[in-house]
Amino acid sequence: MKTAVKQKDLAAALGLSVSTVARALAGSPRIGKDTTDRVRAEAEKRGYVVDQAARAMRQGTSSLVGLIAPDLQNDFYATVARALSERCRERGLQLVVAVSNDDPATELHHVRNLYASRARGIVLIPGIEVARESRRLLATVPHVQLVRHCDKLVSDWFGIADEDAMRLGVAHLGALGHRRIAYIGSAVSISTGARRLEGFRRALQEHGLDAAAAPIEVGGCDTESGHASMARLLALPRRPTGVVLAGARITDGAYACAREHGVAIPDELSFVGFSDAPAYRWWGGGLTTVALPVEDIATAALDCLLRRADQGGGVSPERPVQVMHRTALVQRGSTAPPPAASAGRGRRAQAQ
Repeated sequence: MKTAVKQKDLAAALGLSVSTVARALAGSPRIGKDTTDRVRAEAEKRGYVVDQAARAMRQGTSSLVGLIAPDLQNDFYATVARALSERCRERGLQLVVAVSNDDPATELHHVRNLYASRARGIVLIPGIEVARESRRLLATVPHVQLVRHCDKLVSDWFGIADEDAMRLGVAHLGALGHRRIAYIGSAVSISTGARRLEGFRRALQEHGLDAAAAPIEVGGCDTESGHASMARLLALPRRPTGVVLAGARITDGAYACAREHGVAIPDELSFVGFSDAPAYRWWGGGLTTVALPVEDIATAALDCLLRRADQGGGVSPERPVQVMHRTALVQRGSTAPPPAASAGRGRRAQAQ
């Protein structure tokens, strides 16, 4: 069996010290670019592979960065994973992705494994409930929270301005003349669910609409929940003329349900989605939706995580930061004036 190439082999071939080779492979600024390029070229030629276990023993941490997400069917979370993977690759790190399914025991299992692997840090999209043991372990590992926020964890948080995101949808429909606007979102036990519902209600009040009378559906975060919620809205004696969605997979399920029921979008129902998956551009005349700066959020979170870890202050920072990124409304063909307003405009145009 062929013997693995070691750093001492590279050093002998290049006439350098082992410490210089090690620093060059680690990207140390103390080593000049020419030397670093020579070392990396020789390592590539000889098939050198970093001994991550040995490095972890020396440094106390590995090159692994963990991402724990509720699911990866959500386009937002999948895009976060892609962005983090690319940023980690650029830094010579390896992203490990784990799915919790919003189950505290599964989330704890992933936290334990990353802790045992001496992960450099963890990007956590916390579940609805974070187990006490998970919180205890996370208190000893550099980590940041992404999108959702668990106030029982003392850590930095990066997400979106949830209330403003809902204001964008309500303001758009209100400007088109809609007065009966419905909402479909996740459970208020989730931080994002609570903030988005609050933002929706405040936006209705700001536009002189009765928030108490608005049809509101809250439940799960998946397509099935969105589908069921839309079915209930369509069964109302007086249907809404517009709807604002507060979740990516909820959007998918609700839109599918409306089309299955033969609802004409936007002629009968104006539809404002959440997130901006590539497919949304081709749904009917395109989906009007609240777009999220996913890559910006992921990059900022990783930068903060690594900076905290490198400074040795990544665990339970004294002053955790909370960074909210702004969203933007992308207007496409799924929204229009409500049916009565459209008919009125048509009659006025004919009279002229």
